[in-house]
This record gives sequence, structure tokens and C-alpha cells, in this order.
Amino acid sequence: MKRLRVVVGSMAAGAAGAWLPLVASAQGADFDAASRAMEPTGDSAMIMFVTAGATALLFLLSAIGYLYRRERGLEWPFQRPDAPHSDH
Repeated sequence: MKRLRVVVGSMAAGAAGAWLPLVASAQGADFDAASRAMEPTGDSAMIMFVTAGATALLFLLSAIGYLYRRERGLEWPFQRPDAPHSDH
């Protein structure tokens, strides 16, 4: 259960980081004639929401797959080290 909390907390931190550009762009910027930046289109907010949602769903699916693999013990022998290593 602790691992699930860690994964969910990590996903929340990632989602917060993903929303930062959206929040910055929502504040708006003055697009003057000297600026080379393109003005956002009418549906740019929708595109940002869909992109952020798709990214969040991808991370959620990856987290669920990781947890499923870990809880079921689906690890192949080639993923483990051959012998325990010693620092001595």
C-alpha cells in the first residue's frame, strides 16, 4: 500500500509540473507588433488540455502496469544480477 501512495504522489507531482506551462500561458502575454511569437489560436487551450490529459493517462497506465508487474512478481531471471556484489 505504501508503494501505491508513492506512485500516486509521484503522479500528482508530475501532473503539477505538467500544468505549470498551461498556467503560465493562461495568464496571457501582450503580443505586440515587435514580438515574433505567434498568437494562440482559439482552440489552443483545448489542445493543451487534451495533451495534458493524454500525458496524465499515459503515466497512469504506466503506473498501473508497473504495479501489476511488481505485485505479481513478473520478473525474468535475466533482470537480476548474476551474483551478489561485494564492495570489499
